[in-house]
This record gives sequence, structure tokens and C-alpha cells, in this order.
Amino acid sequence: MPLNNKVQLIAYPDRIGNDLKDLATFIEGHLDKAIGGLHLLPPFPSNADGGFSPLTHKEIDPAFGTWADVEHLAARYDVCLDLILNHLSDKSPEFLDFKRHGKASAYASLFVDVDALGEIGPDDLAKIHIRKEKEPFRDVAFEDGSQGRVWCTFSESQVDLDYNADLTYRVMTDTIAFLGERGVKLLRLDAFGYTTKRIGTSCFLVEPDVWRILDWFRQTAADHGIEILPEVHDHPSYQYAMARRGMWAYAFALPPLLLYSLMDLNSTYLKAWLRMCPHNQVTVLDTHDGICIPDVEDILPRYHVEAVIKNVSDRSADPILRRSAANAHSVGAIYQLTCTFFEAVQCNDDAYIAARAIQMFAPGIPQVYYVGLFAGRNDFELMEQTGEARDINRHRYTLDEAAEALGTEVVQRQLKLMELRSTHPAFDGTFELHYSNNSSVSMGWRHGGHSAHLFVDLNFRTATVTCTDIESWQEISYRV
Repeated sequence: MPLNNKVQLIAYPDRIGNDLKDLATFIEGHLDKAIGGLHLLPPFPSNADGGFSPLTHKEIDPAFGTWADVEHLAARYDVCLDLILNHLSDKSPEFLDFKRHGKASAYASLFVDVDALGEIGPDDLAKIHIRKEKEPFRDVAFEDGSQGRVWCTFSESQVDLDYNADLTYRVMTDTIAFLGERGVKLLRLDAFGYTTKRIGTSCFLVEPDVWRILDWFRQTAADHGIEILPEVHDHPSYQYAMARRGMWAYAFALPPLLLYSLMDLNSTYLKAWLRMCPHNQVTVLDTHDGICIPDVEDILPRYHVEAVIKNVSDRSADPILRRSAANAHSVGAIYQLTCTFFEAVQCNDDAYIAARAIQMFAPGIPQVYYVGLFAGRNDFELMEQTGEARDINRHRYTLDEAAEALGTEVVQRQLKLMELRSTHPAFDGTFELHYSNNSSVSMGWRHGGHSAHLFVDLNFRTATVTCTDIESWQEISYRV
């Protein structure tokens, strides 16, 4: 069955309350009309990176609950889970067996044998995209006393899988089938761009290899009734290419576009993007990774991107940088801004609601990150406690704190928008971009006799909805 054309919530299993039962209680008690899906960030046993270093995809961390809790949610909402396909934990049974038995291990071919790749010189290292302040290799000491090296794009706890090995595909097939049996409807393919290891290249999104791998995942997932959402932060042409291949694409360009539009009171670039963006996309304002920058390149001119970065950086933690393995401490280019979206718009309620309204009316399925749901502020205390810059946007809410946040005016306005997007029949129809001047946005949807229209005045940061009443079919208009 296709995905519900409704808003999805992005949430950790333990940051609204303590566990999956608390999360379900909150969603069912407060968000039932507002959402139709849940992107549940990794609930698997993990030893690093906030769940993104899984020991296995077949177990739920007991601290969060059980598969029964996930299946309970999947019976009512479209559940999206992360398939962390680039790597496994170094505490996984497969890697521990590899350390014990070396190349004799039944799992040896799962992991990239760096030494078998041949000489990797300075020029090769300079091309490799990395995500940490050292080259992406790790020494391994085997029980027989021999040594080897494996590839670790992220932390040394996260060991990359080898997509030249048949065993990797067999493991992924088994994992996808298992998740499908538990009611998962959508798989977010985490960090898939790093699966393409070819010395002499960036080892990131290497073509045509990356398309062969993605097409395999798309077909294998479809065989088990699952759709895929590949996650990548790079030039927007990759999102367009994925959409053309029948996959969901991420609208990561939208957050910086909206920040620029609100800052400069100019809708020109936003409307150009609305004319050409894929419609089989997932839209976001913020995620657990922050506000991503590469995706807006060539959509927003560089000097405008730099202005957005400077504006938001004044209120955020240190940004995440893009690096190469030969120059790990290079300033590089900005990769992600670590800031909540509410802080990015200077905690201005009207600006925040205008941005959220545009997201709700843009083509695609909207996702709302749990911190954004509560119009959350930067959590400097958590960031300083963990030393992880992205934790500034990963606050832990008690159920009481979450309920209190829901009662604020800005969150109530946002919930009204989410309920409109999830329940009004016009959004099952055709998207229309209407004429407007360069300091406003006019857009809407039409299906049968139903319509829903949004007008945003950037000068005054007002958002006005005009739509047919679902029961009476009479046209109503109101300020969001």
C-alpha cells in the first residue's frame, strides 16, 4: 500500500518520555489528527552516534521497549525506520566473529579490507570524503596476533560494509524482509552515499555504482512492500535523479531557502524551486542532523547562502564541516548548521509559522522533527554535557514538558496547520503555484471540488489559508 499522504513526525524512541510506550501514548493522545506517519530514529541496540551504530537491525534496545511496541505504532501509522546500510557496530556479532577468526570468519567479506585495495597515496586521500578528523581507516588486531585495516567513514565504532561482496546483499535482503514483516512502510537509507569505495575517487556517490546499489535497494524493498528514502546531503541534482528513479527524495534545499526568503523578504528563489522540485519528496525544516547546506547549492546564489550561514551561526553551535582525508583539519565548506529551526528564525512565532505553512503546502510529504513540533530552543546544556554539537537540537522532553509545550500559542498554530495538511482532501490533488510579487508566496492544492490555498506575506510574516470546508464545501479563510 502507498504511504499515507499525511504529515510524519520524526522522533527518537526515548526523547518524548522515556520509551516507545511513552511515545505512543503521547502521539495517540495529542497528535492523532495531525500525523499519519512516524519516522522513528534508530531504536536498535547501538554503541555510538545516537543509535546510528547498530549491533543489529533485528532487535529493539530493551531500554526503549520491544518489537511489539513498534508493531503497535505501525498498525496505526506509517512507520519509517533507518536502515543503517553503510556500516555495522564494532560490537556486532559479525564484527566480533571477524576479529576472532580473521579472514577465516564467515563474515570476513562483509567488511572492507583496506589493505587489499592497493596503495592509497596522498592524492587518493585528498579526494576521499570523510566525516571525522582523521583518515577513514582503522587498525584491527585479530586473535591470532595478525593485523588488518577496515574502513570507518564515521567513528571507529562504525565499521563500513563492502558493497562489492555478495554477503552484504544477502544480509541486507534478510534485514529488509525482517523489517517488512514488522509493518515498516518506509526505509530511510542512512548515509548510503558512502557505500561506493573506489580508490582515486571521492568514495562518495561514485557514479554509476551508486545508482546500481540504490536500484537494488529500491527493488528489494518493493518486493517486501516497503518504499525507500535515500538520505544524502549534496548537490540538489542527486535528489532530482533519485525522484526520477521512483524513490522518495529529500527536500533538504527547503530549510535554507526559507531562511533566506524570511531574512531577505524575497520569494524569487523559493518560487523557482517550487516550480521544478520533485513531487515524490519528503519535506523538512529541521532534522536530528540540523540544517543542511550543500543541498541548496545552485538553487540559491553563493553569497545568499553565505549570508544565511552567517545569520544563523550567530545563534548556533559550531557548524559541521565537509572534509577530505588528506586535510582533516581544513575549514572546508559548511555541511550542517547546528541549531533548532525556531532559533534559526530568532524565535519569532510568525516567521516560524510562515515557514511551516510553506512546508505544509509544498509538494511532497511533510516531516516535522520532534524539537520543531515543540518550537524548541537550543539545548546548550545537553550539547556541553555530551560534547556533540548536534545535541543542541536533540532535547529530551519529559511527557509533562511535552504536554506543556503543546499548550503554547505557536505550537497550537502549528498543530492547526498539520491537521489541515493531514485531513483536507485538496492535498490529494494537484499542486498550483499562483502569481505573487517578490515579497510573497501564493500556492495551493485542488482536488475535485475541494481546494486549499496559502498566501504568505514575507514583509509582515503573515500566513493566510483559504480552503473549502470539508463538510459544507463552503470557502473559509483564516490567519494561521
